[in-house]
Amino acid sequence: MAEMKNTSLAERDQLNRLLKFLETEATIGPGNDPKRRTSFPMFGRRSMANATQMDMAPKRSLANGSPLDYVPSIVSPPLTNHRMHTVYVDGWSPVAVKRGDTILFPSGPRKSANTLGGVPICLETAIDLRKIVYGTPIHSFSREWRKSTFEFMCIDGQFPYGIQTLRCGARGLALCVQAYMLKQLIFDREYKSSALLGSGALCPNEFERRRALIGAICEILWQAGEKKRCCVCLKEQEACFGPDYRYKMDGITEKLQLFEFKRYEDLQNFVKRNLEQFQSDSGNGCILFLYSLVLSRTIQKVKDDLQEDHDSKLKLLTDMEDADQSLINLALTGRATPHMHNGDLLYDSKGQLLPKPVHGIKSRSQAGFLFWDKGEDPEKRTEVGSMLKTPKNPIWVTKVNGLWGLVFSLNPDLVSDWRVENRFTMWYYTGLVTQVKPTLLSIETRIGRPRPKTGLARKEAENKIPPLEQCIMTKWYGADIKWNGTLPFI
Repeated sequence: MAEMKNTSLAERDQLNRLLKFLETEATIGPGNDPKRRTSFPMFGRRSMANATQMDMAPKRSLANGSPLDYVPSIVSPPLTNHRMHTVYVDGWSPVAVKRGDTILFPSGPRKSANTLGGVPICLETAIDLRKIVYGTPIHSFSREWRKSTFEFMCIDGQFPYGIQTLRCGARGLALCVQAYMLKQLIFDREYKSSALLGSGALCPNEFERRRALIGAICEILWQAGEKKRCCVCLKEQEACFGPDYRYKMDGITEKLQLFEFKRYEDLQNFVKRNLEQFQSDSGNGCILFLYSLVLSRTIQKVKDDLQEDHDSKLKLLTDMEDADQSLINLALTGRATPHMHNGDLLYDSKGQLLPKPVHGIKSRSQAGFLFWDKGEDPEKRTEVGSMLKTPKNPIWVTKVNGLWGLVFSLNPDLVSDWRVENRFTMWYYTGLVTQVKPTLLSIETRIGRPRPKTGLARKEAENKIPPLEQCIMTKWYGADIKWNGTLPFI
């Protein structure tokens, strides 16, 4: 009898402590409702089984008559009602110390928070890059190449859609990016409206032209990687390897961090976060893009495209550091072939079978290419195939007497409907600060320009034709071109 009395007193003491805990449960844990009874989860499979048995057991009442649902044997601490979310960040912001109105940052080089990860470049890859681009790992890029970036023109000026270029070899590569940027602005707009049709597409705001540049960089790199993978090169503060007798440091190549992507969406997000490295004055934007283009195609495939053998020394830059035709083809078509004809050539001009096929352009590119040089023999001029002359979009990179430029039309039917080619207009853009106003060309091909009757008069008339018109006539032979008040400057 005494034993049963002691047991009931112990149970009553335990129940009293439980009631005090239930009365203060509303203040335990964040976000708990005071009117809502907190449940006590049981841990483990055996505890859950015990909890089920307790639910099925008959209810008991306390000594004071108040009902009690169940009496748990183990009291567990309450859990929060909301599930915890994991947050991923690119990197933590640098610690700053504020002294009065002055914010002091820690001294010394700091890596960019957006460039965490990637693979540092190795010595062998750096040597191969310099060889395939420059021809030797001993010499490096000139000062003009280092200063070349994808900097926008003034948004309040005459060319808010344009990239500012310098008079150096990087200008041809920058205009290839400009061609794809115009494709994004005019024909691949994300938000289309009647106000943005026609010449309105050439007046983008800051967001639109930034989005177009990101899309142009991503599309060129993704095309070079055969739309399966690509590589983006960014420059870090420190070199990835030490000095070596086979390689001369240039302050750029040995500091590269390589990022590989297999999804186009990931590439877009990464370029969007790191676009400043391609645009800043100290970022070497054109060089980083050139390296990214080569590594996206892979060095071995670039060598195969160049058809390199033991006797040739083919490279992507000429001896004057100008962009070679193979580099222009790599940016426009995704293949670094140095030739501009269609398909593969199996026979030479004399009908003899070649030792191996000469690879040309295999499909229509997104942007085309036109060429003219007055120093060439009229009987042996460089022929550009129809794959480059008739691209998928009416945008052409031009090289006239060694000077790079860009002609484009706002009418997408110009390359798909022959009736539109009777009379149309085109814009000419150089990317130089010397071009102070837009150049609009009116082209008429149905009647054409007047043709002299005699051969001597015809030759004199051809010598008076501006070189840019000669270049355009390689696509539309005999076209009559008006400059609409602009003096022919090329």
